[in-house]
Parts: sequence; structure tokens; C-alpha cells
Amino acid sequence: MSDATKHVVLLVGSPKGLEKSRSSRLARPVVDGLERRGWTSESLHLHAEVATEEGRERLLGAVDRADLILFAAPLYVDSLPAPAIRGLELIAARQRTDGVERAPRFVSILCCGFVEPSQNDTCQRILQRFADQAGFEWVTGVSLGGGGPISKRARSALGILTEALDLEILVPDEVDRLTRKPAMPRWLYIIGGNVMWRRWAKEYDARDRLRDRPYRRPDS
Repeated sequence: MSDATKHVVLLVGSPKGLEKSRSSRLARPVVDGLERRGWTSESLHLHAEVATEEGRERLLGAVDRADLILFAAPLYVDSLPAPAIRGLELIAARQRTDGVERAPRFVSILCCGFVEPSQNDTCQRILQRFADQAGFEWVTGVSLGGGGPISKRARSALGILTEALDLEILVPDEVDRLTRKPAMPRWLYIIGGNVMWRRWAKEYDARDRLRDRPYRRPDS
């Protein structure tokens, strides 16, 4: 491992940005932990960067400086928000055409609203394929479910991940064990969802319409 200062680039693929998104809150402990170990860092919001030529150049420049790329995003129907996909496409296309030899490591952190972290599996495979096409070194994909606040298990897993990334060693299986377990029992998740729907229905004076099926065919 080199003694030179290492640089981590955080790419946030949530429309909520760098300050308010859960994706960013999940990734920040890793970035902060690396900074405490002497790393430098920069953070980019992909939705903003891909919108302008200046932003696209800034994005590609950050990739050039990175020893580690930390990608954090929410799950949108087995995939990513469109601007996040666009940002990754720009990176992969430039990497192929420019023949960049430097290969930063790549880690993805995905979060979904479903209780099962396994809902992220398809998207993690997509990101692993992206890393391969871009010439990056795929390290691992961390999947979290349940939405809402970050659990103690998740924080512990991210701490282990941070240490492994700093030491440039294989990510321990403990990270996967801590994050793959659903945040809550399925039955509790269903009860919570029903409570949420009833609260919203009351707010919008629609309590008597919860069982409506507006798109049902008349003959069904």
C-alpha cells in the first residue's frame, strides 16, 4: 500500500442531493472515516453535474483524481434514477474512448424502501457490470433496505467497510451479514405501511377510497 495521500470521490445518485438524501447519509460515515485516516475527498451530486457541460467535465475530472469511487443511490424499480444512469454512462464511455490506464476501486451503496435488502441485488449486478466496462476495480456492493433512519447494524457494517477500504484488504463477510438482514419483520413492515396509507388518506379526505381500483377494466 502506498504512503501517498489517497482520494475518495463520493457520487450521490439521489434526486434529493448531497444534504438531504438517505443515500448521502449512508455514504458520509465512510467518507468521514477515510478522512480521519488521512484521505482527501470530494462529493458530487450526479443529477446536478450531468445537467451542464461544466458539470460533466467536473465529474470526469473527479474520476481522474479518484483512488476510490464511492457510489450511493436509491433503488428505482430494480435500477437507478435516470440522471445517475446518465452520469455512469458518461464515465464508462470516456473511460473506453480515452483508454485510461488508472483504475480506481469502486464501491456501491444502494438503499431501497422495501424491507428486504435483496431487492437491490439486480441493480448491484448492473453496477458491477458498469465497473467492469469502465475499467474500475469492483470491491463490493452494500445493500440496505427498509428506508428511514440508519440502523446500528448498518453503522457497524459501514465502519468495518471503511477500515477495509483504508487498509486495501478484502471486505469482511461481516459487512454482508450485518446489512443483508431485513431491518424489521415483514409483518411489522406491512402494519407500518397500512398505518401510513390511512394517515395520508385522512390528510387528503380520502379514507373511503382506499380500496378504489380506478384502472380496473369494467369486465374484470
